[in-house]
Amino acid sequence: MPATRETSIEPEILSAINRGSDIVFVSYSMLDLTEEKIRYALGKILEKYGKEELLTPLFSCIKELISNATKANAKQILFEEGIINKDDTIMEIVKKLKNILNEEGLLSYGVKSKLKKLSTRTFLKVYRDNLIIEVINNLPLSEKDMKRIKERIETASHYDSIAEFYMENPDPAAEGMGLGLSMVVLLLKSINVNYRNFTVTSDGARKTYARVTIPLLQI
Repeated sequence: MPATRETSIEPEILSAINRGSDIVFVSYSMLDLTEEKIRYALGKILEKYGKEELLTPLFSCIKELISNATKANAKQILFEEGIINKDDTIMEIVKKLKNILNEEGLLSYGVKSKLKKLSTRTFLKVYRDNLIIEVINNLPLSEKDMKRIKERIETASHYDSIAEFYMENPDPAAEGMGLGLSMVVLLLKSINVNYRNFTVTSDGARKTYARVTIPLLQI
């Protein structure tokens, strides 16, 4: 019986790791199968460096970044459908997002994202003993959003727990991008990785890039 995509993915990942090639996963919503593939690839890279203890925090970082990207894509579609509009207050937008983008809703908008080619690409690559995690989605960020995100990341770097951070820095707009990125900062801090190793950039026209660099020989 011919191998299915699911049964053949592990040898492909191992081969890419051994060759030092980039590993890329394309998704439109976070599915269990996608998570399993990413976790497997990340685990094998860390195993190669004897850093298996980093699997849980780094995988959590990746999940947060993908969740932010897929929610941003879904939010864009909600604007296009007129469910969210520019006259809505932040609180109104947050309420609508919470009501619509539950697990079932995210899957539905994942299908719509695929039709509109709003993909999320997750790259894992090792360069000079640095693990580089990059999550790219096909939407730009405004200067206003970029400023808010940078401020949020900078602020989060001064805290030791997400609960403490969120209690002192409530931000209703975090439903879109802020809280998840703050979580990434604190997860990195828990494994002694400086928050400056985490960057969010946008070309202002087509894409947004969230990038984490892990110095595998220094932690």
